[in-house]
Amino acid sequence: MGFPLEACKKAVYNTGNQGLDVATTWILEHMSDPDFGDPFVVPGGASVGTTGATSGGLFTPNEEAIENIVAMGFAHDQAAKALKATDNNLERAVDWIFSHVDELETESMDTSEPPLPQPKYRDGSGKYRLVAFISHMGSSTMVGHYVCHILKEGRWVIFNDEKVALSESPPKDLGYLYLYQRV
Repeated sequence: MGFPLEACKKAVYNTGNQGLDVATTWILEHMSDPDFGDPFVVPGGASVGTTGATSGGLFTPNEEAIENIVAMGFAHDQAAKALKATDNNLERAVDWIFSHVDELETESMDTSEPPLPQPKYRDGSGKYRLVAFISHMGSSTMVGHYVCHILKEGRWVIFNDEKVALSESPPKDLGYLYLYQRV
């Protein structure tokens, strides 16, 4: 049905693990509770079902969750901090990162790492010329097919399946994909 995992843990605990129907009823009765989706903590104990949260006061982030967050383009330190703040909850950790961007950027600027070396090549001019484009011929994307126009020896040529011909006025404004060459 799409209920938060933490709410499901609370439902199972609070109903004495009596089954799906009883737990679902508990969830429906408590959906409006302000702490409905918050991490489940056993009364008088530590949180339940976390994958490596605390042992002896030290936080251990879930490595699989770290890998997932890093794969999204975030730094390892950001992922670990977010997982710590959300008790190793991957979805909440990603949300936490987005809602604490300013704080994380400030911390990342405080690092005293040396700047990355500049590339040893010279990037050319920013001028390009259109050398080819692909467009669609047909009344809709469901009907018709794609063709390619290529600039060869200063003239536009249309490639339409096996047919190749000069194109008098290529429809440059109707292209789906444009290919440029740096000049």
